[in-house]
Amino acid sequence: MLKNERGMILPITLMILLLLTTVAVAVGSLATSEPQIARNLADAARARAVAEAGLEVAYLQVANAASFSSLIASANGSGEVALATNATLPGLTAAQGGTYTVTVRNDTRNGDPVITGVAKETSITADANNRLILVASGTFGNATRQVQVMVKKNVLPPTPGALNFPGNDANTSFTDDSFQVSGNDYTMAGGTGTCASVYGITTGTTTNETLVQSSLTTAQKDNVTGKKQVSSGTANGDNTIAQEATLTQASITTFLKDAARNADISLYSPSPGGLSFDNVSTSNCTTNYASQNCWGTAAKPKVVYVKGAPDPTSAFTALTLNGNITGYGVLIVEDGDLKVLGNFNWYGLVIVTGQWVGVGFMGSLNGTDQYVYGSVISNETSTDPLYEGVVYADAKLRYSCQALTNAAGSRKLLTMSSWTEVSQ
Repeated sequence: MLKNERGMILPITLMILLLLTTVAVAVGSLATSEPQIARNLADAARARAVAEAGLEVAYLQVANAASFSSLIASANGSGEVALATNATLPGLTAAQGGTYTVTVRNDTRNGDPVITGVAKETSITADANNRLILVASGTFGNATRQVQVMVKKNVLPPTPGALNFPGNDANTSFTDDSFQVSGNDYTMAGGTGTCASVYGITTGTTTNETLVQSSLTTAQKDNVTGKKQVSSGTANGDNTIAQEATLTQASITTFLKDAARNADISLYSPSPGGLSFDNVSTSNCTTNYASQNCWGTAAKPKVVYVKGAPDPTSAFTALTLNGNITGYGVLIVEDGDLKVLGNFNWYGLVIVTGQWVGVGFMGSLNGTDQYVYGSVISNETSTDPLYEGVVYADAKLRYSCQALTNAAGSRKLLTMSSWTEVSQ
């Protein structure tokens, strides 16, 4: 039986028209909203970038602070201290570049061990584990993003003396009668400092203490000065050469772990020739701060790390310094000797550590002047009959808490990690 299909064209046409109209409206709506979606995405990306820029600004504030505890001493009830509030990027207005707010706090909250990797602290105003939490919020347009990081400070190992031998051996040799090893505090300019004196020389054991004392002649003993073991005794000679437990091999290993990885300058010293430098100065830093011949300035100290190769014969010198050498910060030589032959001025900490190692200040071979303002550590982790410390006539090893504090401010001793975008 045939059906009468007359009259169907109009309904079908209307349905098709309705469908096309719906599609047209949807496409038009999408065309209208897509720019807004794109703008929101762009604003969100720029807001995160502003937050990250705020972290970089705060990083410099943290690096320049006297201590982590000084940063959080004025923490509010929630444990936070504002480092920046609705600040703008240099040279830009809020409309052009957005704004950022940064707070710092101690790691006292329940979830903080996941961020820091260590147990949380109890005080919101005093740091004890050299870790803080930075939170930065960036706003651009209608978008706000928040970024959180951990800031960790790699603290210098203790320096209880001007010259320190915390390792297994402390064989020493002193030549002539004009050298100086002083635990009395000096400024970096060579004047009298205000910090308490430390020992002239420290060792890790009483056996090594006796060994160092016996290596000095009677005439040389007054060249070693500093803090006294026995208050009624003289402030030189045997009375300022002491066994001291605060500087340990473990503290050096802990410091070295991060310092070597994050050093401003990392050098490999191949055996048997090793590395030699003869022109390191602050003037090189003026033209190119990143140069391998720039070992820091007073304003921007560096961490310089030289990795040698263990040599059981104790004959390998990983770093030889000739000519004119000046640097600020921390100089580390691992698994090889440090031999200083030329004019040498170092402001900060010198560490020589590893198997079959020693440090030699041997300037009198060339009639030169050699100064360390700060402290020197020679850490022998093995055992051998050769010297861990050689000091010639021209060497002046002077404790300076000013130089050590300046070295502790090296940017590479401060690291940011656990970088996370957090919900608000």
